[in-house]
This record gives sequence, structure tokens and C-alpha cells, in this order.
Amino acid sequence: EGQLFIAMELVEGRDLSDMIALRDPLALERKLDIAIEVLAGLHFAHQRGVIHRDVKPSNVRVMPDGRIKIMDFGIARLQKADSTGSGAIVGTPTYMAPEQITNGAITPATDVFSVGCMLYELLCYQRPFEAESVHGVLYQVLTTEPRPLRTVAPSIPAALERVVNKAMNKVPHERYESAGQMMAMLQQIRAALSGADEEATQPLGRWTPLPRPMLKLITHASMKARLAVLGALAAVVVLLVYAPSQPADGPSNTTAGGPVIPPPATPPGGLAAPPPAPDGQPVSLAVSVRRDSALAARDRAIAAGAQKNSVPSLLLAQTMLEASDRALQRGDQSLALRGYVESAQRYAQAHEEARAMDREAQHMIERVSPVVQAIPAGRAAANAGVFLARAESLLRAQDFTLAKMAAQSAEQIGIDAGIAPPSAQPPDARGAIDVLLSDLGRALASQRISNIRVLYPGLTEDERRSWDSFFREWNQITAKFVIEDFKVQGSTATGNVRATFDYVPERGGAPREDRRRFAMRFERKDVGWRLTAVTELK
Repeated sequence: EGQLFIAMELVEGRDLSDMIALRDPLALERKLDIAIEVLAGLHFAHQRGVIHRDVKPSNVRVMPDGRIKIMDFGIARLQKADSTGSGAIVGTPTYMAPEQITNGAITPATDVFSVGCMLYELLCYQRPFEAESVHGVLYQVLTTEPRPLRTVAPSIPAALERVVNKAMNKVPHERYESAGQMMAMLQQIRAALSGADEEATQPLGRWTPLPRPMLKLITHASMKARLAVLGALAAVVVLLVYAPSQPADGPSNTTAGGPVIPPPATPPGGLAAPPPAPDGQPVSLAVSVRRDSALAARDRAIAAGAQKNSVPSLLLAQTMLEASDRALQRGDQSLALRGYVESAQRYAQAHEEARAMDREAQHMIERVSPVVQAIPAGRAAANAGVFLARAESLLRAQDFTLAKMAAQSAEQIGIDAGIAPPSAQPPDARGAIDVLLSDLGRALASQRISNIRVLYPGLTEDERRSWDSFFREWNQITAKFVIEDFKVQGSTATGNVRATFDYVPERGGAPREDRRRFAMRFERKDVGWRLTAVTELK
């Protein structure tokens, strides 16, 4: 009849959410069968570039014949499309992956996280993330680990708990690589349950994704960092060029497949033995000590987050270490010794660079925290809180660059809400206090208590009421402060401050001027100097 219509399949059966709500007495094997079928369907979609983005029990229907249908692909998207959205949060909070909350890249791992949450709930009839509000749930997804599954349901096999935990990892690349891979792990457990019960509790093979090649990410480094790497690579070139391909009268150490190069890297905490010299000569004590020193420096750098943040010096140090091993294997212990010394220095540099990134991210979070706390309750405050929580979570995971970006996003929300972040302060105390007082003048001009609280975190309730009264009586405020009798002792400072206020009375009239004097106390924190006490002088 010329009318548009949508033809949809009628799927009979029950939603999994209803079965969970009624605590249907499902056998563990049946619960695994449901999860396996869901993963099989998602794997099929993922192979065709489609991400569901809203996997949850109410979107899983159990048909009368036992088959499983995944419902509501209404917010699905193609993976090849732009991987981030416009900033809107899409999905159901309890089952959303962290990257959906922070507007990160949407990948098959996003659906894997949701399946992990759904399976957790199916196994113990409790949701992994619960709170009194949506924002509370989002905060938990970003920052809190669920209760251990076996403390809620002790009969769950340990191997199954590990699978669920891996699926719910907050870092996407640390989850299962695909829905098919998680499905295979559940199938192993399902098969074990059908056989010997004790097999189900044995540790399954741990799958660890290969780390991203550091060279792939070095292009994101600053030009200054690139030049430093290129300049230092000259030392590696010398090490490679001047190390002879074979010692003059030493036996060959090659096979049909080429020279055997022992891997220089070992897991942190263990030291690899140096490769033997080709002529059977023992490696000198000096070379062994220097190599062990380089490996220990490498472990310290990795522990500080250098590898996770693709610090350029770490890549250079690793290249030099490998070149030194090659030199040692060829019999040139002198050249190897110099290379180990240089690589240890580069690892130490990578360690310091990682620590600097850590401090920078920490300072950014500390700077932003009072801004977020000052945002009036509402949607903006909730969104800023989510970003700040994500920044803190990323900092704990040593993703320093992403932590800083998340904190900056939280700060921008505060700026958009009218909260002014503090200005950068010079290193000298007097200059820093002058900047702080200038910021205080801007805060008073904004007539926002929240802006004052950013600079004066310890603002009392009585002081807040006093400022409120001040703002009700005065408009168009301009405040100038001049500090006198300034004294500094360690991380604290005091001074008497002359304040001049120009304003227009609330009821109208000519502009007026008011002069007052205050005794102020200041404290230096990691993010700069802040007010800690204000007393008006008569």
C-alpha cells in the first residue's frame, strides 16, 4: 500500500535477564553453553567488521529449543568506521567497557568485556558493577575490580574465574584477542566438566598478547626525542660496523639458518647468562658484570613504565644491548664491554624519562582534581568525574600519556563550566604567591565560590557564607592584592596582604572602592602554592 515497513524475525523464548532475575537453576554446563553460543555469534559479526556495543542479558534470548539469539544490533557499528564517537556514551552502564565510557576505540575486545560482565552475573546472579546511580556504576567500571567470583560462588572452577577476569580486564589489549579465543577457552572448561571434575580447576594455558613493537610508536615522539635517538644510534652503528663478522682464526658459529643470536632480554627479575665466546674462551668478569648491570637497568626502566609508554631511549638501549651480544658472540669482548656500558646508561635515561612522565601525569591529575571538585553538581560534574577517575586508573596502570589526556579532558569540562584552572607558577615562592593572588582576583571577579575553592581548598563553611554575602552585595568586582611582610619557611609562607576592591553596589549607584587588610597563610603543594588560611585584620 505504499507504506514503508520493517520486516523482523519473531524470536520466541525468554531473555537471559529474566532467567537471571528468577535465578533459574541452570547447571554450570548450561551456563557455559549459553556463553559459548553468544561468543560464537559475536565472533561471526566481528569477522565481518560489526561490533555489537550493547551485549547484556536482556539482549540474549534463549529459544524454546535451547538455541541462543543475540538481539538488538541497533547501536552496532562497523569497526572500519571512525573508532570514536562524538562524545556520547553508548551502551548499558553495567556492561560497558571502559573505552566506551572514555570515548576510546571500539574493537571486538569491547564486546568481550561485556560478555565477561554478563557471564559473571550468570554464574553468581550478582552484577560485577553496582551503585546507587549511573555515574556511580561508570566510576566503578573505570576504577574498581569486581568481587572475586569464587568468593561469591565458591563452586566455580578456578580456571573459569580466570577466564572471566581476563575478559573483564580494564585494558583492551590485555583481554582476549577475539570472541573466538574466549569461546575456545570456555569450550576447554566445558569439555573438562564433562570429563574429570578436577581438570576444570587446573590452570589453563595463559595467553599473553605480544607487546606492540616499540619502533611502531616511536614516530609519536617529539622531534627533540627523535633527534636524540638518531644521534645516539650512531654508537650502535659503530658497534655493528666495527664488530668483525667472524674472528680472524675462530671457528664458525653459524648454522644453515644464519648466526645464532641469544636473546638478550629476560623477564624482569632474572638475568640472562652472557653468550659464550665462539672460541670457548670464558667471558671476562668485567663483561659479565657490565652486562648484568645493563639488564638490571633495563628491568628498572621497564618497571618504571618505559616500555608501556614507548620511551625512545628504551628502544635505543635494547638495540645497543643486542649489538653488544653480537659483538661478544663474535669474540670482541672489548667492543661488547663498551656497548654494555652505553646500553646501561641508555636504560638509566629511559628510567628517568618514564619517571618524568609519571610525575607529569600525577601533577596534571593533582592540578585538575580541585577543578573537578569545584564543578556544581550535575551532568558536567559527573562527566568530569568519570574522566578524572579514568586518569587515575590509567596512572596506576602506568599509561602516563593517556592518563594526562584523560585529566586534560576533565579540566576542559571544568573550564566549559566556568571553573578557571590555576595559572602556572614560577619556581620562586614570592613570584608564585603573586600569581596565586592574581588568580584569586580573577576568582572574585567571576563571583563563583567554586573558583575560590580551587585556590583555597580549605575554604570553611563560614567563609563560604561570607563570600556569598559579599557577592550578593557587590557586582562587577575588581580585586587587587599586594603582599607585605612576606616570610617563607620550608613549604609554608605567610604575609599581610593589602586588598583593594572596586565594585558596583547590588542596588545600583556609582562605582565604589573598598580597602581591607588580611593575614594570609600559604602552603606549597605538588601542584603549586595554595591558600590555607585567611584572616581579616582590623
